[in-house]
Amino acid sequence: MKINQILKVNAVAIAAVIFSGAVMSFKVMEKKAVDQTFYYISEDMNEGAFHNTANWTNSASGSVGCVTSGDRPCKVIVPEGSSLSSVLGSKTNSQVLGIAVQRKLAP
Repeated sequence: MKINQILKVNAVAIAAVIFSGAVMSFKVMEKKAVDQTFYYISEDMNEGAFHNTANWTNSASGSVGCVTSGDRPCKVIVPEGSSLSSVLGSKTNSQVLGIAVQRKLAP
């Protein structure tokens, strides 16, 4: 009986603590952004083609043909708060290959 009496007296305080915890957990989840993955979808291997953002997609279908070595980039990871164009910048093809996580064979 004593526990029930304590719960009744402090019900508002208990509800406030539970509500605050729930609200804070949603705020923590909002802040979590993830890195983006982009895949090279062009067969173009001319100099400058690898940093052309039109040759990339963030669709997982672009991962077809990814291997550990090859002459074209396959996958590039773009960190949270950044963009594909800022990651690729004006890099040469060999520099883009250097940051590529996986590669594709020559067409």
